[in-house]
Amino acid sequence: MLAKKYRLTKHGSFNYVYRHGERHNRYPISLVYVKGGKGVKVGFSVPNKVGKAVYRNKVKRRLRAAAAVYLGSLCPSQLVFSATEQAKALTYAQIENAVGKLLSKAGLLQCESGKRI
Repeated sequence: MLAKKYRLTKHGSFNYVYRHGERHNRYPISLVYVKGGKGVKVGFSVPNKVGKAVYRNKVKRRLRAAAAVYLGSLCPSQLVFSATEQAKALTYAQIENAVGKLLSKAGLLQCESGKRI
């Protein structure tokens, strides 16, 4: 579980990231992010098309756990991970691999303990 200080929770915060952010895709997971800010904030979006609440929550739990692995080495930014219907068929290892590749493709893994180099 992500600590409260790392969560992106407000509707306006999600809208800001979607409006001003850069996008990277690694099907069936995508990343929208805005670099900068005081720290790292992470949000997750799993639509109703994924399935009933059980499946959506399972995908969100796996995404949260995968994102938590990389929290210590992320640059200050706001991130939103989104999943598609096919994400419910992925294992945790596949999701963690996709998250890592998305973060490295976006250039967000170059900082240690939230500080810029």
